[in-house]
Amino acid sequence: AADDDAKPYVESALRVVCAALLEDVPDSMKQPLMEAVPTNQVESVCGSLAYLRDRVGVPRDLPLAAARYLRAYLNWAIDTLQG
Repeated sequence: AADDDAKPYVESALRVVCAALLEDVPDSMKQPLMEAVPTNQVESVCGSLAYLRDRVGVPRDLPLAAARYLRAYLNWAIDTLQG
């Protein structure tokens, strides 16, 4: 079952991931990511990001290179949030 309380924070985290992908400088996005997700939602948000990471299909969803980048940045977000 989805954690409805986490949805807005998952969306915010994904927006930061997208911004980091576009800027290709994830370190500058660490603070915005940490500010986007309250401490009590980190576990739920990380679980959602991992779920997405594990289900990106190649070539169904993305070409291989794009999927690798997306997965890498999702891992970056998970690692950053988990500290």
